[in-house]
Amino acid sequence: MRLRAILLVGLLVLPLAGCGASIASLNARPDKYYQHKVEIVGRIERMQFLPHATLLEVADAQGRRLLVRSVDPVDAEGGDWVRIEGVFVPEVNVEDATLYDVLSAESIKRTRAPRFRNLM
Repeated sequence: MRLRAILLVGLLVLPLAGCGASIASLNARPDKYYQHKVEIVGRIERMQFLPHATLLEVADAQGRRLLVRSVDPVDAEGGDWVRIEGVFVPEVNVEDATLYDVLSAESIKRTRAPRFRNLM
C-alpha cells in the first residue's frame, strides 16, 4: 500500500518538474520568455569584468550556453555552478556593443551541480 502511494505522488508531481525555464528552452524559444522573470542553474564558463557590469557565459550540463549580465558583484568563479534569477531581455547595451537574448541577473548564488545531469 505504501508503494502505491509513493508511485501515485511521483506520477502526479513528475509532469510539473519540467515546467520551469531552462537554458535549452530559453535558446529554443526566446520570444516566449522575453520580459519574464526566470530562474536557471548553470556552470560559469567565462566571465568578463567591465566597468559597470559583469558578463557571464553560463552553460548547462549539456553544454548549451546563455549570456548573463549582472550589475552587482558576482561572488563566484569560472567553473562554479550557480543559480541565477533575473529577467530575460531581448537586447541589452553593454559598453559600445548590443547583445541579444541576455538574462539580466537580479541575484546570482552558488549552488551544487545537478544530481541527474544527463536527463534533459
